[in-house]
Amino acid sequence: MSTNSSTRGILAATVHVLDPAERVPLVLEAGIEVTDPAIVEQITNPRCWQAETLGSGRTSTHKSKAAQ
Repeated sequence: MSTNSSTRGILAATVHVLDPAERVPLVLEAGIEVTDPAIVEQITNPRCWQAETLGSGRTSTHKSKAAQ
């Protein structure tokens, strides 16, 4: 990801990505913390990421309702 140098962040918008291992579509909702670098690099729109804040959001390595 070009605008956020870290390998994690909290989503400001719902995004659609592919699970890097299973190659199935995932829907990650706003407020989820993304920690998987393979998913972070798929989210290239800087508007999808929240600005750095002190609070923490929900966490997810990459599983969503669609993948369960």
